[in-house]
Amino acid sequence: MPFRYKGLYAPGILNLRASGAIKTMALLNSVGVNRNGFSLLLCARLYKSFIRPKLEYGLAISHLSFRDFKALDALQNRLVGMFVGSTWYNVAKHLTCIPSMKHRYNVLATRYALRADTLPDDCLLVLLRRGLLYTRLDRFICQNPLYLTLPDPPPFTTAGLTEVFDSYWQDQVDHQLAAAAVSGTQTLLRACRRSVSRPDPILYLPIGRSARSRLVRWRLGRFTNMREECPCVMGDFISRNHFLTCRALDRTLLDALPVAPPGIHRIDYALNCLPVKASDGPPSYWSALLALLHAIDCLVHPLAVIPADLDSGLLWFSAR
Repeated sequence: MPFRYKGLYAPGILNLRASGAIKTMALLNSVGVNRNGFSLLLCARLYKSFIRPKLEYGLAISHLSFRDFKALDALQNRLVGMFVGSTWYNVAKHLTCIPSMKHRYNVLATRYALRADTLPDDCLLVLLRRGLLYTRLDRFICQNPLYLTLPDPPPFTTAGLTEVFDSYWQDQVDHQLAAAAVSGTQTLLRACRRSVSRPDPILYLPIGRSARSRLVRWRLGRFTNMREECPCVMGDFISRNHFLTCRALDRTLLDALPVAPPGIHRIDYALNCLPVKASDGPPSYWSALLALLHAIDCLVHPLAVIPADLDSGLLWFSAR
């Protein structure tokens, strides 16, 4: 931990941890933690297990400013982008349940404060809190907004605390998405499921590698980021909304999807209606959805030789 003459120097955490985290992420990247290697869900779990703890060391007892949290989030975005392979890290973080560093600080500080409240009376930290008029624990750590929202008495089981933490982060995300809906921004993020406590089902449902890649690429917006003219006779630029009327796509595949409410893309709505458990079985439109995304993949890559999808939803049907 970095120290100065006044004590712990919290902003120095970023400079001290950044290079090590990037080097470790680069090492994992070289052995398969990348967009062409392991699945997105496994890459995210490896990041949360081996990389993020490097950034979180000492975070609970630090007092960081808004500028410090912004720098930490920028570093996390860079690390996530190393295995996502693009700048669509906001959507990727939401799909894999990776919260902001500010929320992680609130969680770690809250856990630290709860542990401090249950220490024995002869513990050094308890004696210091009794003997000092001012402590960093009382002024900063116990005043974080997540700690202040805990019920009385607070839950002391891991499951109970996790539920409170997820509920708090869900409220933050809902507020962010509501503001984005008013401003018309974050289109891809608003199209995803709202839940922050469970990964998107497209990351773990029984499905072939190429088909899963198309589902993830649709969520990340990679089919529509090239700003090119569609090869169909309509002459429009490739966009998410254009796929709903494109004459080069089989209309029966689109009609097989569930009808979406106003303002919601039909493919996004079909993805959001997928069950969260594989044991619930695939929906009736599952094969049509995979076939439609395969057709979109061929449409936006006219020069590529894309083989026919051998899965076409059969893997999930056979897994039941």
